[in-house]
Amino acid sequence: MRRRNIACTAICVLAVLATTAMGPVRSLAQNYHSDGDEETFTVDVALDGATLIVNHVDPTQPANVAFPGDTLFISGTIYPNGKLPSGMADNDPNEPGGIGRIRCRALILVQPTDLTTPMASFVTELYSFRNDNHTIIADGPGANLDATVLRAVVGGTAQFEGVTGEIIEKNIGMNKTGFCNLRITFHVKRGRKT
Repeated sequence: MRRRNIACTAICVLAVLATTAMGPVRSLAQNYHSDGDEETFTVDVALDGATLIVNHVDPTQPANVAFPGDTLFISGTIYPNGKLPSGMADNDPNEPGGIGRIRCRALILVQPTDLTTPMASFVTELYSFRNDNHTIIADGPGANLDATVLRAVVGGTAQFEGVTGEIIEKNIGMNKTGFCNLRITFHVKRGRKT
């Protein structure tokens, strides 16, 4: 379980939306607030351990255990806030009710036995709420076990063009695949075109 914890918490995920692109997510995201060009909302994310791929710097290392310098890929489902349980849970990351998908890649920064260093990885995340043409990208530190981190929203495509801001990611527990359930709060705005 400790091996899965470091991989899970190393790529904790987030999702963001633009002011004019909230559409179906606005009605599903709880704690939604809009103040002019800025928006705040919260969603849950479940990472699917069956999608984990670890690329080792040292090919003699054990499979599905991440070491410093290794890269990871994992994907999961985005749900409305409050959908996922806290703690050790048996929820399925592919159960119905999702409002989007997440795909993550991470560079590991700590040993797999280090579950306390807050920043365990550097992560790039791709969030899709309608389809794979309508995406948002976030970049920054990946939280270790029970940690909360901030990550920058660096842009998006199609409906989400020009979105920037910050996300707060909190690890709320583990799902039945042995990977993270996350609660993510977004503070975002749409940039002005010049």
